[in-house]
Order: sequence, then structure tokens, then C-alpha cells
Amino acid sequence: MAEYSELLILGWLVLQLTGSPWQIALVGLSRTTSTFAFSLIAGVIGDQKDRRSVVMGAQMGSTFVMVGVLIVVTTGIVEPWHLFLSAALRGACRSFEHTCRRALIFDVVGSRNLLQAVSLDHIGFSSGKILGPLLIGILLEVTGTAVSAYAFLTVLHLSSLGTIALVRPPALGPMPPRRPVFRSITEGLKFAFSTPPIAAVLYASVVMNALFQFQLFIPVVAQEYLHVGPGLMGLLASADGIGTIIGAVLLSLLSNNIRRHGRIFIVGSMGVAIFLLWFAISPWYWLSFLLLMCSGVSQVGFSTMQSSILLMASPTHVHSRVFGAQQLAVGTGQIGSLEIGALAVTIGLPAALASTAIGGLVLLAAILFLMPVLRGPITQYQEPITKTRPDGGKIPSKEND
Repeated sequence: MAEYSELLILGWLVLQLTGSPWQIALVGLSRTTSTFAFSLIAGVIGDQKDRRSVVMGAQMGSTFVMVGVLIVVTTGIVEPWHLFLSAALRGACRSFEHTCRRALIFDVVGSRNLLQAVSLDHIGFSSGKILGPLLIGILLEVTGTAVSAYAFLTVLHLSSLGTIALVRPPALGPMPPRRPVFRSITEGLKFAFSTPPIAAVLYASVVMNALFQFQLFIPVVAQEYLHVGPGLMGLLASADGIGTIIGAVLLSLLSNNIRRHGRIFIVGSMGVAIFLLWFAISPWYWLSFLLLMCSGVSQVGFSTMQSSILLMASPTHVHSRVFGAQQLAVGTGQIGSLEIGALAVTIGLPAALASTAIGGLVLLAAILFLMPVLRGPITQYQEPITKTRPDGGKIPSKEND
């Protein structure tokens, strides 16, 4: 809930302070740069440390950032640079959380129940995408200031911290031996980009995260093009969350019958681009709401299969590093906020969003053509099997080494 609520209030507050879509793009870049900078290191730490502890540490850091922003907003001394700094710090915390969170899910449920677990995770995440922006919009409508919104975000982060503390993953045996950080990063990247399904997902993730930057600009669309207040702005920002819940429920019900994860991944990705294109040219509020809801349904195909494919196609001991590579792709794609911001200044935000959507469709089609692995079933990685010696010791299998 906190992440999309934070994006909404961040965009709204920057717009009130500066009146500039370009400044919104720059604050998004602050968040992206730190995510990009720390993602690979976060992946190495996640594979060498207890993932639950890493996620808790990242959540504690995010909580302190929210408290700091709440203080400057409450005292009335908030300046754009405060928001730039908070976005950068949150991006750094986010890199550690995201590289370990999905890997932690795999540690808890294993491969058999992975798709159902990821779908349920999306349902919970999407519930937050609905309720968070709605409440933020109501708070802004009623109070006219960001104080109550950041107080709400602080409470959300504290609640998340308490929830993570309750997670008790099963013991997975001894941690792998420590290796030099640079060598571990290199090994993780080499594995990720030499494994066809993972590489295809990472390239598509760059494109998709450029498309997802429209969420940062929803306050601009709502205020300057659809001419609605903060309340309806919050409702609009929740639309893709509603669609995501619908899609996640359907996918969870069908999970036992899914065999071609790559096809669902690419169809969902293209669906997001198509609905974003229509959203960009929509002149009516409720049509825009419906299109974002449809985009949310499509997002499930992308995001659920993204995580599932990365986890299925890699061994447990590199899961966090694979997600570190994924966060690298996310960070690269989020530079799309700059592209949208620059185009918005010159040709207007609707044309900027439409151009981004068309470019995304072209690039996704190229990935599907050049990397046909996404058209077929994804092979589950088989972990090495251990054999017992006569003296009771274990002999690791060489399979998949």
C-alpha cells in the first residue's frame, strides 16, 4: 500500500511546490538512481545473509525516511530538495527489499506453491494500490495539506515492519561460502543474462518500467487534463489496483493449469502498453478510470509471471542476485520518467504518454521476435540432488553445477 500511496503524494506535493511536470520527473529520477546503484549489492547480500533480516532492515530505513518527511512537512519548511533526498533514500531501501522479498516467498512456500503464493502476494499488494491512493486522495481533499498523508504513510511503514517480524521461513541449511562482492555480482549477472528466459524477462522489464512511469504523472493528468480534485485523483490512481486484484484472483484460480508462463508474460506486457495508449488520448474521467483498470488486469500477467519465471529458472542460491539484476532493469526502465517529463514540456503530457506506449509496443514485439523462448513453456530449474555416502556424509550431485 505504501509504495503507490507514496508515489501519488510525492507527485502531488512536487506539483504544488513547483508546478512543473519536469520536476516530478526529476524526483522520480532520484528514486531510480539510488535503486539502480544499490540493486546488485543488495542481491549479493540477500544471497549471503538471512533474507528476512535484510527485508526488515530495509523496512526500518523506509520508516525513518517517512518520519523525516513528516517532520519537515508538519513544520512547514518542506522544500523540493527534501523530497528529492527522501526519494533517493527510499529508492536505496527499496532495492534491498525488492531483491529479497520474492526470494523470501520462494523460501517459505517452495516451487510447488510458487504461482499461487505470488498471485496472493499481488492481491495483497493490489489491495494497497486501491485503498492507499483512495485514502491519500480523501486526506488531501479534506485537509488540503500533505501532513495527514505522510502521517498515514508512516503508520503504514510501521505496520509493515511488524508484519515482516512475524514471518518465520524454514531453515534452509548453511549459507553458501562468502565470496568477494564483485565476483558474486559478476556471477549473478552472467547467470541471469546467459539464461534465455531470465534474459528475456529482464529486457522486457526495462521496457515495462518505462511504461509504468505514468503513475508518477497521475496528479498532472487529473489536475490539468481531466480537471478533477484530489479526491477523484486518488480514485483514478486506485483504478489499476482494482484491475490487478481482478487479474490476480483469476490467475490464482487458473494457476494449476498454466503451462506457458512466457506467453502470459508477454501478452500482459503488451496489454499494459495498449491500454496506456488509450488512456493517454482519453478526454473523459470515467473512460480513463476504466482503461487504467484494464491496464491493471494486464499488469498481473506481466508482474506475476516475471517473478515466477525468474524464480523457476534459477537455483535458490542465486535468487537474490537474479532479483538484483531485475532491480537493475527496473532502475534502467524508470529513467523513462525523464523521457516522459521532457516530452511533456515540449508536446504535452498526453502525447508524451502515447509516444511512450507506442515505443513500448515496438520494443516488446522485437523482444518476442528475437527471444522466442517466451513462446514456449519455461523449464523448472532442478536443484542439485545430494547422495548419501556409506559413512552417512553427503555427496553433492554435479547436475546443474
